Amino acid sequence: MKFYDDNQKKVRYRFGFYSLLFMTALLFIYISLPIDSLGGISYQNAIMIIIMVSALFFLVNIVYRNAFFDIYTRSPFWSNVFFLVMAGLQAQRSYQLYHLGMDLPVPINTVEFVMLHGLQVVLHLSIPLTYGVRLFVDRQTRKAKEQNAHETGQSS
Repeated sequence: MKFYDDNQKKVRYRFGFYSLLFMTALLFIYISLPIDSLGGISYQNAIMIIIMVSALFFLVNIVYRNAFFDIYTRSPFWSNVFFLVMAGLQAQRSYQLYHLGMDLPVPINTVEFVMLHGLQVVLHLSIPLTYGVRLFVDRQTRKAKEQNAHETGQSS
């Protein structure tokens, strides 16, 4: 954490706390549900899904608020490329595992498999996609400010 500025640390701590509360709420909801209402998802995989959903919440929020990349990562292009490649590899691995699992004598639970492996792909994709959305929003905001300043300058 020594490479993050004070605002980044504050955002990371705040959303770390929020994601912990979010995960706790999801766990309480999961515990209160009857077992047969989960569609055959095993206990361990349900917990993994809850953890991945709360990690996704944390990642999207800190990337969008510019608290993911440290102050020495001036251009996070290569980090985003890495996460995109990892998402592609994870999707390919999931596709292969799904076909192997369907050939077993007892086929795998499709809902459980898609949720687990789909969330893994989404976790890898969330960083570059959120960063891209943030760049787009910043660019549109900057254009609007420049246009507003230009119109204000012409009217006076």
